[in-house]
Amino acid sequence: MGRGKKRSVQDVPIFLDDKFFRELQDIVQRVRWDYKTNREQFWMRDQALVCLFILSGLRVSEAIRIKKRQTRDYHDHILLAYLVTMKRGLTRKVVLPKKGRFAWFTGVFENWLRLVPSEDSYIFPSGSQFGFNWEKPLSRKRVFWIIKTTTGLFPHWFRGVCETIYGRLIFQSDAWKLKEFMGLKRLDSTSPYVRGSWEEDLQRIYEV
Repeated sequence: MGRGKKRSVQDVPIFLDDKFFRELQDIVQRVRWDYKTNREQFWMRDQALVCLFILSGLRVSEAIRIKKRQTRDYHDHILLAYLVTMKRGLTRKVVLPKKGRFAWFTGVFENWLRLVPSEDSYIFPSGSQFGFNWEKPLSRKRVFWIIKTTTGLFPHWFRGVCETIYGRLIFQSDAWKLKEFMGLKRLDSTSPYVRGSWEEDLQRIYEV
């Protein structure tokens, strides 16, 4: 993957296979900022945030505002509710599955969530050499700096990855469902992520 300019998901060839999901795991594990103290916990926080971007497609400014009380942990998924988007106050609900190829990413998020001390705590708190300040969220600028420096990618790239996975594998190129899931205002915003390939129907040539 290249470095430098802000990336769009269309810039990167995405094959939605097992290898691609392993590559995503490798990217998550590269999120290891050179903290001077409490490294393991800071890395857990940062990697959980990147996993949430992949699982939900949330914008940075949306993700850092989430508090623990907006989550419910069930046996096969974690539910995030009342997520306020930056698009005129639309709200979203997101399911983080504990099965399938998303399970590894949900596990990283879940392990961090267990360390969040109270319902009123921000899930992604700011921190210092003295530990976390659970009453104050990470800043948007700090998130951009950590992720861009450690992975070479902008946080918005992960939003595009999420839209592609949901658009093609889960919603089967249903643009309306993708729009509702992502909390988008315009249907045409989904167009880069729901385009199919003629090769998907290649088997039908043998049925003519």
